[in-house]
Amino acid sequence: MWRKYLTGFWNQVIIRHVFSARIKRINRRLKKISENQKEYKIEHTPLATLTSSTTATSAWWDGYENPVGFQDDVRALQQMLLQRDHPQQMFISIFGDSGVGKRTVVHNIYHNRRVTDHFKIRVSYRMTEDSTTEDLLKRIYDEAHKGRQQPQHDNGMLIGDKLRFLLAERRYLVVISGLSCKTMLNRVRASLPDDNNGSRVVLILDIESEEVAWHANTMNNQGINGVHQLSRLDEKRSGQLFYSRAFRKEQSGRKEDMSKYNKIVYDITRGYPLAIVVLAGLLRFKEKQGQWEAVLQQLRLGPGMEEEQDGVGNKIIQAILSKEKSIEWQTRPAVRANMSTKRTIERVFWASFEDLPNDLKSCFLYLAAYPKNVIMHANITVFMWIAEGFIKPQKGKIMEEIGHNYIKELVLRCLVQVEEMNAAGIITKISVHKSLHGFLHSEAHEAGFIEVHDIHDAFVPPSVRRLSYQSLDGRFTIFTNKFHKLHSFICYVEYRSIYSTGLSKKYCHDLKFLRWSMFLRLISVRGLRLDRLPDEIGDMVHLRYLRVECRNLKKLPSSIRRLLNLQTLDIRNTQVEKIDPYFWQIKVLRHVLADNLMLPETIKQELDELQTLHGVKPAEEGGWDPLNCPLHKMTRLRSLELHGFKRSEHKAALESALTRMHLLGNLKLQGDKIHSCVFNGQHLQNLQIVVLDGTVKWPEAGWDVRKVRPNLVELTVVKHSSEDVPQHIKDELRDMLKETIAI
Repeated sequence: MWRKYLTGFWNQVIIRHVFSARIKRINRRLKKISENQKEYKIEHTPLATLTSSTTATSAWWDGYENPVGFQDDVRALQQMLLQRDHPQQMFISIFGDSGVGKRTVVHNIYHNRRVTDHFKIRVSYRMTEDSTTEDLLKRIYDEAHKGRQQPQHDNGMLIGDKLRFLLAERRYLVVISGLSCKTMLNRVRASLPDDNNGSRVVLILDIESEEVAWHANTMNNQGINGVHQLSRLDEKRSGQLFYSRAFRKEQSGRKEDMSKYNKIVYDITRGYPLAIVVLAGLLRFKEKQGQWEAVLQQLRLGPGMEEEQDGVGNKIIQAILSKEKSIEWQTRPAVRANMSTKRTIERVFWASFEDLPNDLKSCFLYLAAYPKNVIMHANITVFMWIAEGFIKPQKGKIMEEIGHNYIKELVLRCLVQVEEMNAAGIITKISVHKSLHGFLHSEAHEAGFIEVHDIHDAFVPPSVRRLSYQSLDGRFTIFTNKFHKLHSFICYVEYRSIYSTGLSKKYCHDLKFLRWSMFLRLISVRGLRLDRLPDEIGDMVHLRYLRVECRNLKKLPSSIRRLLNLQTLDIRNTQVEKIDPYFWQIKVLRHVLADNLMLPETIKQELDELQTLHGVKPAEEGGWDPLNCPLHKMTRLRSLELHGFKRSEHKAALESALTRMHLLGNLKLQGDKIHSCVFNGQHLQNLQIVVLDGTVKWPEAGWDVRKVRPNLVELTVVKHSSEDVPQHIKDELRDMLKETIAI
C-alpha cells in the first residue's frame, strides 16, 4: 500500500511538472506575440460590435416591394407582359451576371396586381442542377392544376399532352429560372399551347446561358424582341438601393445628405445589387454613424488599394483580400474578368458573416445542409435549430419565436431571401442566393461544421458529427461506416417519378448504418425509397427531431415510444396512419406533422409543450367523449389541422376542446359540418388564419368580427360554390381585411 501511494504521488508530481512547463512556454509565446504587435503596429479592429437591438428589427420587413434601382427594368418588362397588340405566345428572356437582380425584378412583376389580374394561371419554377424536362413539365402541371378538378381522360396521357390540355384557352404566365439547354426549351415550347390570348413565358438566365436567350427570341413572331439584359447599377442607383435597405422605413425620409456614401458603396460593390443589399444589411445593425465609417473604410481597402491606408485597418479582411489578389494575378485576363463578380460579392459576404453573433452563425451555417436553389420551410428550419441546441430559451419567449426572429435578422441582413409569407406577415419559406450558397458551403466545410456528400463523393470519415447527403437525381449511397459520434443526419434526395410506391424489397433503401449512432439528436430523411425504420431507433434516447418524408413508409416501429426526448415528429408524405398509443405520453413533444395520422380515443398525459398538430384525424371506430377528448390534453396548441371528423360523433368534444385553446393562431378543419364556434364566443381570440372545408354554420347577421376575432387576417372556405357564404359575412370580412374573402 505504501508502494502504491508513493508511486501515485510521484506520478502526480511528474504530470504537474510537465503541465507547468507547457504553461510557461505558452505564456512566453503570448508575450512575444504582444511585443511583435507593438513593434510592427499591428492592430485588430473588428467590424464594430453587433447591436441587434429592437430598433434594428422593429420594422423587420419594411416593405421591400419597391424595386429601388430597377424601376426602368420593371416598366419595360411589364410592357412586354401586358402588350395587348401582340396576342401570340411570347418568350421573354432576362439574363445577366449572378447577383445582378434578375429574380428581384421578376418577383416584383410576378406579384404586381396588374399582372395577377391579367393572367388566369401563373406558375413559377426554379430548376435545380439535375432537373429533367419531365420534372419541369410535371411541376408546371402540378402548380397550374392546384384547386382544379381532375380533367377527364387525364390518366395515361404524356405529361406534355396533359399540360397542353390543361392550359388550353387559358392565358398563362410561366416563369422558369435556371433553364440552360436549348433542347429542353424546345420541349417546353412544344408542351405549351399558343391560343393567341397573350400568354407569356419568362426565362431567368445567367450570363453563361445567353445563347438560350437568343434562341428563345427566335420563337417570337413578327420580329418581337423579348431579350432584356440586366447590368450593374451606376453610382447613383447603387446609392438609392443601399439607402432603401440600410434604413428602416421611418428613417428613410430624413433630410441629412447621404450622397457622401454613394462613391464608397459603389467602389466596394461595383454596382452588383446582391453585394449592395448584403452590405446594407450589415450596416443596418450598426447604430452609430462612426461604425458605418469604420466598416466602409475597411471594406474599401481591397486589392490594389492597400497603398491608400495609413497602417490602420482590419488585418483579417486584408488577409482574405490578399489571398484573392494572389489568385487573381496568377490567372489569365479573361478568367479574371469572369471572377470579378464572385470576388466582389465574396468580400462583402465574409464581412457580414463575421459580424454575426455565434448562435446566429451556427443557424446560418446549418443552411449549407441543403442543396443549391432549394426552397426551405421556415418552420422546419427553426425546429431543426431547436433540436440542435442553437436556440437558447429566453424569459417571456418560446424558442420558436426566437428562431423566427433569427430568420428575420438573416433576412434583414440579406443573407437569406424570403420566398413566401402568409397573410399574418410570417415568413413561411426561405432560400439562400446561389451566389452566397457556395461561400456558405465553403465556410461550413472549412470550420468542420458539417460534412456534405453526394453520390460522387461518398467517402465519409467515421468521426463525422453532422452529415448531409444530397442527391438531385434520385440515387442514394449505402454507407458502410459506423458513425459512433454522429449527432445529425440530413438526407435530401429529389423525388423521381420512377421511384413510386409499390416497389419490390430489393429496390428499397434502409437506414441500418445508423444503428450504431446512439448519440443522434436529429434525423431528417427526404425522398428515399424507404419502407421501414430500424427497430433500434428506440434506443436513440437523445433523438429530438425525426423527419421521414418517404412515400413508401407505411408503419413506424413501436420502439418510437421510447424516444422520451423527441420534440418533433414529421411524417408527412408517408402512408403512416397509426402510431403506438404510448407515443402520446412523451412529455416534451412540441410538433407533430402528418398527413393522415389517427389520434387515439383518449390521451392520459398532459402535452403542455405541444404547439403544432397537423394532418390528424379521429379514430375510425367510435366517437369522442366530450369529457375525455384527446384534444383536451393539448390546450397550448398554436396550430391545428384536423380532418375527417363527423358532427354526430365529434361535435361536442371538438367544440369543448377549442374553447380551451387560447393560444391557437392557425386552424384548419375538414369535416362534414363545421360549427359556428369557430366564429363565436370569447375563446380563440388569437386566431389569424382559418381554413374550413365542409358545410359551415355561419353566425347570424350582426356578427362583429373585430370584437370576437380581432386578429383574423385570412379566412379560406373550400367549397365548390361560394353561394353558401352569406353576404353579411363577406361584407364584414372585406371591411376588416380590406380584401376579398378567399373562396
